[in-house]
Amino acid sequence: MKEYLSPAKINIGLHIISKREDGYHNIETIFYPIKLFDRLIFSESNKFEIVCSDLSIPNDERNLIYKAKQILSDYVQKDFKIKIELKKVIPAFAGLGGGSSNAAITLIALNEIFDLKLTQKELFDLSSKIGSDVPFFILDSPAYAEGRGEILTPLTEFKLNYKVLLIVPQIKISTAWAYSNFKSSTKQFDLSLIKNSNDFENFKNKITNDFEAIVFPVYPELQEIKNKLIELGASFALMSGSGSSIYGLFDRNFNLDEISTNFQKYKVFIC
Repeated sequence: MKEYLSPAKINIGLHIISKREDGYHNIETIFYPIKLFDRLIFSESNKFEIVCSDLSIPNDERNLIYKAKQILSDYVQKDFKIKIELKKVIPAFAGLGGGSSNAAITLIALNEIFDLKLTQKELFDLSSKIGSDVPFFILDSPAYAEGRGEILTPLTEFKLNYKVLLIVPQIKISTAWAYSNFKSSTKQFDLSLIKNSNDFENFKNKITNDFEAIVFPVYPELQEIKNKLIELGASFALMSGSGSSIYGLFDRNFNLDEISTNFQKYKVFIC
């Protein structure tokens, strides 16, 4: 039996640049890993199976873990007989990349457990076939993302010097719906200018997420959460991905346990 942590991410800014001929959109964003984890437990089995603590999550080919296994199996011409238990903590449909993270960690884990000796580049290339966010979780650092989100520049010098308070309402937002309603970008500058924490401080008042202009008018409750985080002292607050999670960055002297009592009807995580 072997256990792996599968982290969530937040988006520090997100700009939709253009629609592509393949139906996807070109974006720019900064992916940042946070200390919120699912757990993946791998154990011996006479077949491949996925068992999830959240029964609403499918355990068949609709699950990105299954897709990751299948892509890897096709690549190395090997049938993986293993049981994967997914202990789910990261909320789904929240813009936190939980499913993508699970897929990436599955690739990493199977490579190690079965001693496949694949390089990070090979894992990276395989992960890009699963989903746009998946390659980020193969890396071990924040990253500036372009293209569909799969063209990554690691930001090894970038570290947020804040506590993260994450609010997740019971609102499920379809990323496809959000993209289909995109009209124009709120972009004020290139996110590629942010290389480290000093750059973040200099530009944070100009950082936007284009999806907020699409999502907030339909779900004004999310705008209220963002406003409340700022009112309570957050130095920065933003929706992650296409939502519905909203995060606030607080200086380390703030008591986030106390602040989180203002959001008792939501899922709240201190990361």
